[in-house]
Amino acid sequence: MNFQQGYRPPQPAAPPKRRTGKGIKALLTLVVLAVLAGAVYGGMQLWQQYQQQQALAAEIAPYNQTFVPGLYVDGISLGGLTAQQGIDAVVNQITTRESGWNLQLTYQNHLFYTLHYEDLDVSTDIGSVYALLEGLYKKGKLGTLEERKAEIDALAAEPYHAFTTRSDMTDERLDSILSQIQQQLTSDPVDAYLAYFMPDYNDPFIIQEEVYGATVDIAAIKQQILEMAAEGKSGVLEIQTTPVPPAVTKADVRSQVTLRSKGITPVSSASTEDRTSNIRTAFSRLSGTVLAPGEKLSFNKVTLDRTIKNGYKYAIEYELGREKMGIGGGVCQASTTLYLAALKSNLKIVKRTSHSDPVAYTTFGQDATVVYGSLDLIIQNTTDSTLYITAKVNEVKKNKYECEVCIYGPSLGDGVSYELRTETVEILPVTDADKYEKDTAHDYVTYKDEAPYLVRKARDGFINETYLQKWQNGDLISESFVSRDECKARGNLYLTGTLDRTD
Repeated sequence: MNFQQGYRPPQPAAPPKRRTGKGIKALLTLVVLAVLAGAVYGGMQLWQQYQQQQALAAEIAPYNQTFVPGLYVDGISLGGLTAQQGIDAVVNQITTRESGWNLQLTYQNHLFYTLHYEDLDVSTDIGSVYALLEGLYKKGKLGTLEERKAEIDALAAEPYHAFTTRSDMTDERLDSILSQIQQQLTSDPVDAYLAYFMPDYNDPFIIQEEVYGATVDIAAIKQQILEMAAEGKSGVLEIQTTPVPPAVTKADVRSQVTLRSKGITPVSSASTEDRTSNIRTAFSRLSGTVLAPGEKLSFNKVTLDRTIKNGYKYAIEYELGREKMGIGGGVCQASTTLYLAALKSNLKIVKRTSHSDPVAYTTFGQDATVVYGSLDLIIQNTTDSTLYITAKVNEVKKNKYECEVCIYGPSLGDGVSYELRTETVEILPVTDADKYEKDTAHDYVTYKDEAPYLVRKARDGFINETYLQKWQNGDLISESFVSRDECKARGNLYLTGTLDRTD
């Protein structure tokens, strides 16, 4: 064969090297060590688990032959007692309580009833007691150690209470006793109310105070009785009542009869006794008026016709600036005082007429004249509550009097009050010539040849406007128009005689 330069024919493969006995031995050693390490680790875990089980078993071992803690029957703690000790403790207490138990039911030191087991016909089924104790004895003893420990811990956190007393009377007798007690102690609340409106008193309202009612939780009392009977606890059970508030209190009633406004006018020192008497007569009929919501009050209707029969007397009246005697003179001061109170009480003025001339007891424009049968003062209760009116003549000091009209009802509001403001907006000069009239009554002039008597001096007229101001806590809140009243200008008025002199 010819071979090219540099070519080498294939060489046979080298035979594999054989492992020596030394290498195999080392590998076996590693495997053995790994197995031993795993065995040791597993053994340690098993040992730890064994120790934990032993510790858990030792912890719950005291309760293998006793009741676990957290078990109570009739108030007796069974924890740590053997089965027989538990039975003896419970049964002995049952025997004691059934022979000597009594419970006094009292209320505020009053004894209602003394209960005994024989009174209540209460008995205990011992067979049921044994069954109960048997079931309780098993708690913490069944299942794995972990399950038993969990049940023991649960009872420690939330103890179990059982009672052995039962009633063979189906509660009828006890219910009857408690029902009688409930009837005596239960009462309905009584609302406060306005008992009397006495306008002549400084405080015209006599309010009957509220009375609280009371209820008794019979179910809760019954439960207490049964628990005390079960535990054999004798003694006193004080019955508690729950107050029931009324819907309306004295304060509620008082809030509906507050003083809303007061109208006051001074009685002139020149006012005669008869004139003042006429005011008192009108006030005697006005005072005590009760005005329902929406109701209207007619001054003339309330005070009646000014006649002698109705108690009125002759007194000076003013007509077109002239004095004259008339029955009921002075009554206009009573109507004016009511008018002022009505305005300040923010009531509706349905009808009102001003005088033709200024009066001495109030500002022109803040007055209200009345004439029975023609001129009336009518006001209306525009609130949603009843209004009460008092009226009287007060002696403010010796021989000095004033008229007072008060209106009571719901409050005007916190810190709210009303005042009147009157201003003269126009002067009306006198344009009339002097006038002469015959004195037919011969009050001032009798004979024709006498000098005429000046009964009324000339004066300018004027127009006044009146406004109602609303104030709250010292601040002016609003102002509303009330009336525009004209006092006409008047010339001199003379009276002349009507008779001729005879020799």
